[in-house]
Amino acid sequence: MGITKEKAILYCIHCGKETPHELVYIGNELQKIKCLTCGMEIFFDKKKLLLTYSEDLVKRILTKPSRISKEALGDLSDFLETFPLRVITKPKRMVDEIKDILK
Repeated sequence: MGITKEKAILYCIHCGKETPHELVYIGNELQKIKCLTCGMEIFFDKKKLLLTYSEDLVKRILTKPSRISKEALGDLSDFLETFPLRVITKPKRMVDEIKDILK
């Protein structure tokens, strides 16, 4: 796996404006982003990102029933119109989302 460096103009939260940044990849995975103006670096740890995503996914699954109930109470006609299709397509959308995260 080789190390690749690329440059991009990104918004720096430290500088408060768009500045040149260096993106460092190891293989195909982004490892860090460094602002070339102020030197601020953001590192990416795939294990931590997956853990955070997993926690968010569990929270979304557990709160889905209450979110569906709120939606049904809001606009019942729209809810009844879209709900059957969403029930059918949701598992595929979840699998696709998980696949994208694991890439």
